[in-house]
Amino acid sequence: MLHLLKLEWLKVRKYKIFRVMVIFYLVLLPACLLITKTFKYIPEELVSRESLYMFPTVWGYLGYIGNWLTFFFLGFLSVIIVTMEHSNRTFRQNIITGLSRNEFFKAKIVFILTISLLATLYYLLVGLGIGFTNTDTIYFSKIVQEAHLIPRFFLMCIGYMSFGFFLGVLIKRTGIALFIYLVYIMFIESVLRGIHMYYIRNISMHLYPMNANEDLVPIPFAKLAEEFLRENQFSLFLEPHQAALTVCFYTSIFLFFAYRKIKYSDI
Repeated sequence: MLHLLKLEWLKVRKYKIFRVMVIFYLVLLPACLLITKTFKYIPEELVSRESLYMFPTVWGYLGYIGNWLTFFFLGFLSVIIVTMEHSNRTFRQNIITGLSRNEFFKAKIVFILTISLLATLYYLLVGLGIGFTNTDTIYFSKIVQEAHLIPRFFLMCIGYMSFGFFLGVLIKRTGIALFIYLVYIMFIESVLRGIHMYYIRNISMHLYPMNANEDLVPIPFAKLAEEFLRENQFSLFLEPHQAALTVCFYTSIFLFFAYRKIKYSDI
């Protein structure tokens, strides 16, 4: 596994866009939360300014920012690590020089898991740094109260990256694959869910792949509306276990079909 990971690193480190994506992710995760300190007005009925940076609520707000950044930067990255193989003909070269298709697939999965793990560890470190800096009275129970978001953040990273990986394998062309990735998440799925919601208003309207992924780390202050809607038998989000199971299901499908495509595709 370490050998496969090393091979992937030797390839992606040469890509300028890889370095740019990683740097933007690292900078923007803390910056997008801390920049709110410069805002003159934040609606108190939605969120208090202090709760953005203190334990335990910092995990939710930072995680929601990370949700958007992961969708864009890490999702795009997972598309690029596949499509650039075809553009640079390194996929063909790897097969010719002895790397099996199974090993090629495993290398990508190990890389996705590693990036997801590193992103989660960074989320953990940034959350601890901001929380310790801005919380007056710190108790261990406060720190870990919403720490359940940490494994959900990891699964969320895998969900976005597996979808991007699937599209990259399926389409092969970087520009088209990135366009479809962005359009599907931002527009197509939203339209499908809107139609679904209009005709059928039950839990099934939340069981779309990227919506379930987003529900792993949802927008925190929507909990106020969520409590009201639950009293009326209506929910804005999947429950955490429902979102996790749905993401695992779709991730398995994406990776299965990506594997089949790699195994039987022409080089």
